[in-house]
Amino acid sequence: MKTIIYARVSSREQEDTGYSLDAQEKLLKEYSKKKGLNEIKTFKITESASGRQIRKTFNEMLQYADKNKVDIILCEKIDRLTRNLKDAAVISDWIQEDEKHEVHFVKENFIVNKNTRAHENLVWDMKVAIARFYTNNLSEEVRKGQKEKIAQGWLPTKPPLGYKTVGEKGHKIHVIEQPTASYVQKAFEYYGSSNNSITAVTEKLYEDGLRTRAGGKVARSRIEVMLKEPFYYGAMRWNDQVYSGRHEPLITKELFDKVQNLLTRKKVPHYKSHSFMFRKLLTCGECEGTITGEIQKGIIYYHCNHYRKCSQKAYAPEKVVEEQIMGVFKFFESITEKEAEQIKSKIRQNHAQEIEYKEKALDGLNNRYKALQKRLDVLYNDRLDERISLNMWEIKNKEIVGEQEEIQNQIKKMKTEEAKYFEIWLNILDLARRAREIYEKRSPEEKRLLLNYIFSNLTLKDKKVIYSLTKPVEVLAKRVQEKLDAEKSFELKKTFVKQRRNKDLVGVSTALLHGQDSNLQPID
Repeated sequence: MKTIIYARVSSREQEDTGYSLDAQEKLLKEYSKKKGLNEIKTFKITESASGRQIRKTFNEMLQYADKNKVDIILCEKIDRLTRNLKDAAVISDWIQEDEKHEVHFVKENFIVNKNTRAHENLVWDMKVAIARFYTNNLSEEVRKGQKEKIAQGWLPTKPPLGYKTVGEKGHKIHVIEQPTASYVQKAFEYYGSSNNSITAVTEKLYEDGLRTRAGGKVARSRIEVMLKEPFYYGAMRWNDQVYSGRHEPLITKELFDKVQNLLTRKKVPHYKSHSFMFRKLLTCGECEGTITGEIQKGIIYYHCNHYRKCSQKAYAPEKVVEEQIMGVFKFFESITEKEAEQIKSKIRQNHAQEIEYKEKALDGLNNRYKALQKRLDVLYNDRLDERISLNMWEIKNKEIVGEQEEIQNQIKKMKTEEAKYFEIWLNILDLARRAREIYEKRSPEEKRLLLNYIFSNLTLKDKKVIYSLTKPVEVLAKRVQEKLDAEKSFELKKTFVKQRRNKDLVGVSTALLHGQDSNLQPID
């Protein structure tokens, strides 16, 4: 009689402890030979197969049996064939179709067919139920382990590109994996610059050396998924919720948020023939919609695209927009070498004070975090000993973990700013003083990069540009303003008074801090 062999292992441990596919196949073939059966095909399911693949193979087996008039299915045990009532019902229907149809469970010495007696059918139903209970219980234990892993600050699954898993079973953590981690950082930097689409980022990463295992280009869709992954700034997304992680982040939360804002912007204009200098940099000052660039009679104009309700109808020439932001460059380039060194010296002095303050603040945050962790450990033990209900545990656990996440975010932000802004403060002054020179000699794309360093936001309303400075430039502007206002500080005010005889730079600097240039009027 025609026979099918069905073998399955559910975990690596089963394979290592004698339940391998080869061992099952050998047992079933010996049984088949002993019974004089004619096995014509073997179906195998490995421990790495997904639930979808298991179901697919199961259905393929039954379809093959119907097509080739197979009468007998050989399986090691009931839980190798099915662990749910749905599949058990499908098998029962197959058995009832023909009196010749049988399923042999070799290790249990149990055969099910259409003529199986009532008490044997009861055994079949009970063993299916037990197998189903085993699966449900295993699933429950897995979820419990996943919750505990998350509570400890670690992702209970494989990490995304740029990380690898290390450690022994039960103590595995995720660490940064180079060089792929550097490509992830570049992806966020490329897209966060507002100069590149996802397709352009994909191309740039390929040029930089990022490859798939087969040596090809990483798919655009995968890059898009990467850019939406909160794991890279130190969080973990699990079952549509975001938790704080203990792994080392690759990027800052600020950069991640900026990228998400760019990804979710509606109706961003697409430029095919021209690369406009202010594309994706300007927003409407009334409706906050996208400002579109277009060419009329050889002149580039910017205007609101009116995807939202808006009364702005004026078209601002690119030259007008450009001239209005030049006030920022004029302000910084007026600083002399001596004055620049004095400002740097002041930054270093303030930085030393900030370090002392931040160290005390970090100690306080770390102590608070440790206290919360002790409370969390006590709470977990109370739950294990059933001194509190599951509902109460979940409520209190959520409260404590939420506060821990906030503390970790504060710690990360302080450490990131500590390393980032001190260096930028010392370097941005040199960049700002040469901004006009750099700007005038660069291509439109390079100009856009410079504008991203200087401005955090640019809006256009009634042909007038209103802007916000990036954090380091804003801090620098405040430092310069302090110099301007100090009567006896490095003789800086005296120098600026001479320079302001024809133009009031104090007014310019004050306007900088408020996001506008009081001395520059829009040109019709």
